[in-house]
Amino acid sequence: MKLDQSIKKLWARITESRWTIAYISFAVLQMVIAVSLEAIILQRNEVSHSTLEAYKIYDGVETPKIAYKNYTYAKYTMQFQSIKHGNIWFMVFQAFLVTLCISALFFQNTIDIISIAIINICLICAAGVQIYQSNKWITRVNTQIDSDKAHEIQGLDYYLSNNVVIWEIILLLALIVFDAASIFFGYKLYKQFGWNIYKKIGANIQMQRMYRTYLIFVLLLKLDFFLLICFQILNLVFLFNDPEEQTRNIIFQSIMVASVIPMVGLALWGVRRENIVAMFLFTVTSVITIANFLYILAEFIIKRDEFLLTFLDVLGILLSIMSMVVAYLAVLNFDGGLKDHFQRRNHEGAINLETGGQGQRKRFSIDD
Repeated sequence: MKLDQSIKKLWARITESRWTIAYISFAVLQMVIAVSLEAIILQRNEVSHSTLEAYKIYDGVETPKIAYKNYTYAKYTMQFQSIKHGNIWFMVFQAFLVTLCISALFFQNTIDIISIAIINICLICAAGVQIYQSNKWITRVNTQIDSDKAHEIQGLDYYLSNNVVIWEIILLLALIVFDAASIFFGYKLYKQFGWNIYKKIGANIQMQRMYRTYLIFVLLLKLDFFLLICFQILNLVFLFNDPEEQTRNIIFQSIMVASVIPMVGLALWGVRRENIVAMFLFTVTSVITIANFLYILAEFIIKRDEFLLTFLDVLGILLSIMSMVVAYLAVLNFDGGLKDHFQRRNHEGAINLETGGQGQRKRFSIDD
């Protein structure tokens, strides 16, 4: 399909009903407000990070008490660097969510509509974790500053401000409102798109079930691509900033980041072509990904007391497991007739699904 045709089709899908217009409008508004609030939060965390950078010179001073484990100001600085990266990840994910909303409207994908509501709930959880994490680390740093001041260490003039938590609470409340709107509009679109898909595919229940499994798998691949890359890049940046990390760990994690794109591409090609070898290779790489995530969780994240990365790590493990399960279900549907109805954008005509492959009474193409 040519670019101008795609744009016209997208515009037609967006303006198809008042619910499609409202859905994409609220999605864009959510992105603008959430990114703006997160940018303010990032700026506040940047101030805290700069303060800790200045305090690293006091790590060599003998102090009778360390407020938390063996954390020095240098380690606190690394922690806030990680928090800043999490802020950036949050903003990028908001933009990704809008592209997912556009994709849902373009392909009239009911599975995408449901998943967007679930993703918004996950973002609410991430925002809650962000509040807890900020309050925890600010309190620990300020406790250390109090301890150092009590032992007459000069130069610690500023505490970390806790007002970032206020902005994080505002963000959390805004996400709750937008998620409620997403669920409401999504319900309206679910009914609208469900009828459109029925008209396109027909009443063949078995074919509808196979098509639904395919859509779920493609959706999981989209989430795999974005979440796995973002999480592993965040972890990789932290490893680069840690002078104690060994080069082999950094190299291995870099390879894992680079493997995400071919893994997702292979799976997408395999499910469309019904290629069992490709699906098997996807399963193997998914198992390796899960093992790596468990290793990261045990070796790095828990030791660093990272709640946000822990949340993303566990989410990545669950997503990989779900992808393997749905991949297996998709393989069971191979040779069931769905492959015959996937056609290229420039190919005309397909066999009517409702007649089970007998006749040319109705033509359509399956969007993916």
